[in-house]
Amino acid sequence: MISKFIACVLMTLLVVLKPAMSVAPSCDTVITSFAPCLSYLKNFDPVPSTGCCDNVRALDQQLPEKQDRISVCQCIKLAVPIIGTVNNTRVGDVANNCGWTLYKFPLISPDMNCDSVQ
Repeated sequence: MISKFIACVLMTLLVVLKPAMSVAPSCDTVITSFAPCLSYLKNFDPVPSTGCCDNVRALDQQLPEKQDRISVCQCIKLAVPIIGTVNNTRVGDVANNCGWTLYKFPLISPDMNCDSVQ
């Protein structure tokens, strides 16, 4: 039931956010990359899934420039009202559990400051 809900939310995000960003990676790519992580970020799963780690690692490789990371942050910010609250401690833990370095992102919230992305 939770996975059907998450799938419904993600499809809505793809429709709503598709025109929002034109900078690569697209919001579609960002949302698709983070989708397997939602059950971990919302405290449903004890560890991030392999799909979560693989997708986020692949997304990370597409972010060589600060502006790219800001664009990703803006996509996430637009999605917050739809995906709801996440455990921000777990956002940082995804990097640790998946064995890669996460760029410094602000806490995920409707008022997150994407200009603070490193």
